[in-house]
Amino acid sequence: MSTADTRALPKERIAAEHVQQMFDRIAPRYDAANRVMSAGVDVLWRRKAIGRLLDGLGESPRLLDLGAGTLDGAVEIARRAPGARVIAADFAREMLRAGRAKLRDLQGDHASSGVNLAARVQPQIADGHSLPYTDGAFDGAFSAFCVRNLADLPRASRELRRVVRPGGRIAILEFFRPERSRFFFDKLYNARVLPLLGWAVTGDREAYRYLPASIAAFRTREEYAALLRDAGFSHVDARPLFPSGVASLVVAS
Repeated sequence: MSTADTRALPKERIAAEHVQQMFDRIAPRYDAANRVMSAGVDVLWRRKAIGRLLDGLGESPRLLDLGAGTLDGAVEIARRAPGARVIAADFAREMLRAGRAKLRDLQGDHASSGVNLAARVQPQIADGHSLPYTDGAFDGAFSAFCVRNLADLPRASRELRRVVRPGGRIAILEFFRPERSRFFFDKLYNARVLPLLGWAVTGDREAYRYLPASIAAFRTREEYAALLRDAGFSHVDARPLFPSGVASLVVAS
C-alpha cells in the first residue's frame, strides 16, 4: 500500500491493520512471552473466567471465544465442557495458526474418550466490530485480553450483545486502566519491565511497548461495565483479580 493509499483510509482502519500485523508478527512466541511476563498467572485467570462463563449454561452450550489468539481459551473451554461447541474467532490469522497444535494435543489427550473434542473448536477469521454470526447464535462468549485492542469499543460491545442470546452470558478478562496510578505496576513493571521481557522473548520491541500504552489509553473497569450496560447487558459484575487487581474479570448477561 502506498503512502497516498494509507492517507485515504480512516484512522481506525489504519490502527486496526497495525495491531493485526503486530499480532501476526509475534504469534510464534506469543505464548512464551505471556507465561514469562505473568509468571503463569494468566493461566489461572483464564480458568477462573471460564468457570464463571460456563456456570449454568448446560452441557452443550454454543460459545464464542472472541480474540481467541493461540486458542488457550477455546481449548480450556473444550476441556471443561466436552459437549460445548466453540467458535474461536480472531482477526490475526497467524495467531490462530500458532494455536492449531493445541487442538492436536487436545485430541490426543482425550483420544480414549471417543469424543473428538478438537472438532468442537472451530478457528475462524473474524472482526469483533462486525461479527459474521446471526443474532443470538451463542449461549455465551469469552474474551481474554482482546477488547482493549478494539478500535470502536461501543460498536464491538453491541455486536457482542447481538450474537449472544437473551439470558446468555459473557466473561471478559482484561487489563483495564487503573482508577489511580500505581507506582510498581504502572510506572515500573508495566512501563519498563514488561516491554523488556516481551522484547527478550519475541525479539519485537514495538509490540511490547504497545502493551502498557494500550492499557494507559483504555477505559477503567467501571467505565467498561457502564459501556456494556449501554450496549444492552442488564447484569454486569466487574471485579479485580489476584494479584492486587492487575487484571479484572467482567461477567455480564
